[in-house]
Amino acid sequence: MVDVRLARFEDLPAMLEVAFLSFEKTFAPHNTREDMDIFYRDNYTIEKMQHEFYQPQTALFLAIEHGNVVGFVRLRKNDEVKEKLGDATIELQRLYVHPQHQGKSIGSLLMGNAMSYAAGEHAEWIWLGVWERNFLAQKFYAKWGFERFGEHTFLHGTDPQIDWLLKRRV
Repeated sequence: MVDVRLARFEDLPAMLEVAFLSFEKTFAPHNTREDMDIFYRDNYTIEKMQHEFYQPQTALFLAIEHGNVVGFVRLRKNDEVKEKLGDATIELQRLYVHPQHQGKSIGSLLMGNAMSYAAGEHAEWIWLGVWERNFLAQKFYAKWGFERFGEHTFLHGTDPQIDWLLKRRV
């Protein structure tokens, strides 16, 4: 059985491992090793995770199975899409599931928790960015009713890539 709970500081190393393995599986086949390594150096360090853990207006929920972190979702309030969606938004910044646990509805469990959190925060919209070539994630988000409303450039190492911006009314 998989449980969902708020992350604790001591969970960060396990979350970092899930993020790394999930990101590697999704992005490594389509990017250079150099760009992957630059991205990891700039974004997936324990220091960066510790900093994000303490950022205000964020929430981290873990999926736990047999005492192990098998996935997580990070939500945050920011004003990045304020001009398009207004003030009452929550960004789903990350939703990662350990590659060995994908296909077990853990992503859906985490998404349901994210939607409940957004509703509890009185958000009108939940939104996210997804790589234009991440077709499996796009399909997952479409099942949850997310629709494209824009795009932005995401720097992956030295490679500027396009993220589609997706939204869903809470």
